[in-house]
Amino acid sequence: MPESAQPFVPEQSGLCRHSLVWMRPNCHAAVAAQVKDGATHTQVAAWLAADRPLVVARQPCGAALPDAITPNSITPGTLSAGTISTGLALPPAPDKRRIALVVAAHEIARHTQPLLLADAIAHATVAWQPALAELHDAAINIGIKLRVFGSLAWQALSGLQYLTPHSDIDLLWNPLSHAQLQQGIALLARWEQEHGLRADGEVLFGASSAVSWREWAALRPGGNQRVLVKRDSGAELVVAGELLELLA
Repeated sequence: MPESAQPFVPEQSGLCRHSLVWMRPNCHAAVAAQVKDGATHTQVAAWLAADRPLVVARQPCGAALPDAITPNSITPGTLSAGTISTGLALPPAPDKRRIALVVAAHEIARHTQPLLLADAIAHATVAWQPALAELHDAAINIGIKLRVFGSLAWQALSGLQYLTPHSDIDLLWNPLSHAQLQQGIALLARWEQEHGLRADGEVLFGASSAVSWREWAALRPGGNQRVLVKRDSGAELVVAGELLELLA
């Protein structure tokens, strides 16, 4: 299960993309009311009633995650000060639906960082668990703490079935040095080859600059190549060397 969730204090929250947030029970109805389709509304309401989290999404371009509690009402599709774009993915039966929800900061009861791989392994497909445990141990040995998002995280958080035989394992990790970055990239590439599973996901540079690890691995040595950086609000192409400057 997730690391201990902390009470939500916006000015101390450190919220970012992929953070998990739990809503206050008295706000469940207002949040679910954003969903107009009857069957989907019922599923979202049941999700919230089961005290399952939402995930912080990328905020609209130019919108920052809030640093103060304000009593703004929720307007679907629109962010104002003190509101946060979040979402959830319903199980893929027959198809995985992604539901966008805008919540007010004061409606959040608690939050935590994305789920640790270590806490998700037991919820994965049984046949995958030894390979995931090996990946976790190898990452810890080089000082990397792997986190997960996507289908594996949703399955671990809900107890519902999300993973299929074709699912990727979405990983998030934050290297502390150039050497650790290269070690992590090499580890993921080797692990995929050895186990026939696909590790997708992002490398996090600094607090909020995320790059696909595959895109980074494909960079040629030297030069001023640019990579797509996803931030809490928007995305842009950035020279790879600028990201390396964020590492020790």
